[in-house]
Amino acid sequence: MRPRILVLPIAAIVIGGLVFWRLTREERSPGVSRAVALQMAPRFELYDQSSRLVKFERYLGRTRMAVLFYDGEAGADQDALLCSLRDHHDAVEKAGVQVVGISTATPYANRTAGERSGGEFPFPLLSDVDLARPVHRLWGMIDPQTDQLRSGLFLVDRGGRVTAQAGQPIPVPDPVTAVEALAQGRWPGAIPE
Repeated sequence: MRPRILVLPIAAIVIGGLVFWRLTREERSPGVSRAVALQMAPRFELYDQSSRLVKFERYLGRTRMAVLFYDGEAGADQDALLCSLRDHHDAVEKAGVQVVGISTATPYANRTAGERSGGEFPFPLLSDVDLARPVHRLWGMIDPQTDQLRSGLFLVDRGGRVTAQAGQPIPVPDPVTAVEALAQGRWPGAIPE
């Protein structure tokens, strides 16, 4: 009878050791993020290149979305990802994906960029022109140390959810591959439908 009494304490020690080993192994592994989850995409209202107010909420829950933050100073016509999405708009649209570009460029600058590139962009280019850059902040597209704007691509599923970590949306790690998949009319595989 004595050996059966020791089974539970030994099992507890083994299980505790395995849990400790697993937790410390993950902490040392570079690039492992345990807190990545889906959350509702932040909502906002901005003006598009035609100076019409666009409520982001109107897309949520209706369609999948590709939300691309780009360099407004360089212009929409100078962003390779945005131009690729424009050039392959028919395939992207057939895949049921709505593209939205966001920058600090004014609606006039976005219209001018479309004219420079030989035609309008067939999707909204939204202007976050408030000096506080509220939409960039909502989506984590401002570096907290330098206050510099960042570029990034977010994929929002049909349910209006985006990948997030610690309550902050996180951009797609490889936007070029994601845009290539969208240009082929496919939703990138790693992102939930």
